[in-house]
Amino acid sequence: MESLGLTELLHISLIFIGFAGFFLAFNIWSKKQEKKPLVCPMKSDCNTVVHSRFSVFAGIPLEVIGMLYYTFVIFTHVLFLFFGVHSDWLVFITLFASAIAFLFSLYLTSIQAFVLKQWCVWCLTSAFFCFIIFATTALTIDFNLKEFLFDHKKLFTVFHLMFAAVGVGAATVTDIFFFKFLRDLKISEFEDDVMKTISHIIWVALGGLIITGLALYLPETEYLNSSGKFLVKAIAVGVLVLNGFLLNIVVASKLVNISFGASHEHKVGELHVLRKLSYSFGAISITSWYFIFVLGALRRVAVPFVPLFVGYILLLLVAIIISQFVERHYSKKVIQPH
Repeated sequence: MESLGLTELLHISLIFIGFAGFFLAFNIWSKKQEKKPLVCPMKSDCNTVVHSRFSVFAGIPLEVIGMLYYTFVIFTHVLFLFFGVHSDWLVFITLFASAIAFLFSLYLTSIQAFVLKQWCVWCLTSAFFCFIIFATTALTIDFNLKEFLFDHKKLFTVFHLMFAAVGVGAATVTDIFFFKFLRDLKISEFEDDVMKTISHIIWVALGGLIITGLALYLPETEYLNSSGKFLVKAIAVGVLVLNGFLLNIVVASKLVNISFGASHEHKVGELHVLRKLSYSFGAISITSWYFIFVLGALRRVAVPFVPLFVGYILLLLVAIIISQFVERHYSKKVIQPH
């Protein structure tokens, strides 16, 4: 009997991990359907996490997304191992999906750590599975990734611009709704649902922007590393990630708790500070998205790093100052008697 090579063993390992992840997600789903509590080891609070407002993404329960993803993992690696399928596109899609799942698991873990401040062992186990699947998938690919990305550069450019356009549109709508919702110094459950839906669209657009950006970067690393426009654009994307985390996960969550959270103790002036922060973060978001979109559209225009970076910082400062004037204007309108 011919012994199995390393690649075959890795495929088998991923199939087993896929089954383990599927049954883990199925267990969470079945307990929620039966309205039974999850048995959570290590004295962690799994039920608080799996029943939180973050347990649904784009209207789909996270455990359902998990079952679909792990089914995909099993299916693709069965094709690779038993049927000898080695389509470059299938290999790339498998790697792409595992990267998205890994990034998404980091997002969900950060919510447990900084927002819910509760840990779900089963959720952390699934996040660990996502990391193992991504790392192992990257080891098992047997084609020239840079060559594949270079050959399909135009396609990735189109998707990159598409994600940027979606991000610009969603960020614009988000800021309009967010500023409107905060006029009465509070945010309702309905308003929170609308904001959360748009926020999910922005996170998808940002994830797509990063992944397609990497697809464009890897084949031309030497050239792009010397491009001032690319470096400033990368900084702007980093600002969007940090700003999105602070606005949508930290600040917005506290606003919701203040408005209708039963266990929240309201501190004097807390809501006003959060409003000012919300307007500032909103200004940073919309400015950065438009800045990235314009840079993407002006692909053939070369601009040195320093003046472009300074210009970006000045744009952010101006946007923040304007946002504070707008916040003060609406605050006075709310305080004044009608």
